[in-house]
Amino acid sequence: MKFGTKSVTLDTPRRRLLAALAGTPFAALAQGPPSYPTRPITLLCWSAPGSPVDIYSRIMAKLLSNELGQSVVVENRTGANGIIMINALIKAPANGYTIAAATTTLATLFSEPNAGFKVDDLQMIARSQLDPYALLVHASTPFRTIDEFVGFARRKPEFISVGGPFNIGAHRVAWELFAEAAKIRTTWIPYPGGGPALAAIAGGQVDAVATNPGIAKPFVNTGKVRVLAVSSERRLDDFPEVPTYRERGWDIVRYQWRGMITRAGTPRPIVERLAAALQRAQQGVEWKAYLRQETQLDGFQGPDDLRAQLLQDVQEMERTKSRLGLT
Repeated sequence: MKFGTKSVTLDTPRRRLLAALAGTPFAALAQGPPSYPTRPITLLCWSAPGSPVDIYSRIMAKLLSNELGQSVVVENRTGANGIIMINALIKAPANGYTIAAATTTLATLFSEPNAGFKVDDLQMIARSQLDPYALLVHASTPFRTIDEFVGFARRKPEFISVGGPFNIGAHRVAWELFAEAAKIRTTWIPYPGGGPALAAIAGGQVDAVATNPGIAKPFVNTGKVRVLAVSSERRLDDFPEVPTYRERGWDIVRYQWRGMITRAGTPRPIVERLAAALQRAQQGVEWKAYLRQETQLDGFQGPDDLRAQLLQDVQEMERTKSRLGLT
């Protein structure tokens, strides 16, 4: 799976053809409403306040407000691993005034019995960033290296509890792929987001947490938790002493993507307007400072490439769910 970045192509052959047909009613319709947006936009977030997705939503809402000239207001719709939010999104008008933050976890939802939606019900807008995963333990545990953790887990199958967002989502899939490679079995404890999972490990309620390292920095700095390993291709600047899974012998390189989606049927010019606004926002100083602060990587992808990425993720998620007996 590739995580390269690509730019939105706004001057496609289709649009050049439409330009050549300027003056016809069809061409005028394809150009979309020139005044969009004319009122505030709602940005739905399926994760709890304080989680990485919530933080992403709020910084992007601010940047998009500047780019679009209208307020973008975050609305948290937690519950059912994200299904509640997606159902709210597809019930909203397909006019670009309700969008949503999404992550790789989106790929796990389509096969859920109470989902009520499919990939074709959604329109990808753009991917914004890539976020590595990390394994964290409470400072009181004896585990100081990932090798010690794995050694104990092999001796005590399913004894260690590992918390993370949702019963099945991108974090768990990444963790289970590592567990399979390391030949260990642990007990997964679901939380409604990365923030609550981090609070649980800081409070000693679970043995370990599989979450994103950026939000853990305050707890690491105060000595409450320590990071044993990260899933990035190379060590992170914020955690230079922490090894990657790959360098310790497990060929696991994983990133969680975050981006924006909306309801299928939204006019393509509006989708492209939003994607272009995202791309412009990601060139600014504030976005780049946010990435550094949160220990994340820029990962822009346009709507068509993000759809292809999602379809690949769906296939991988389904294989993992089947192996875990969660289908």
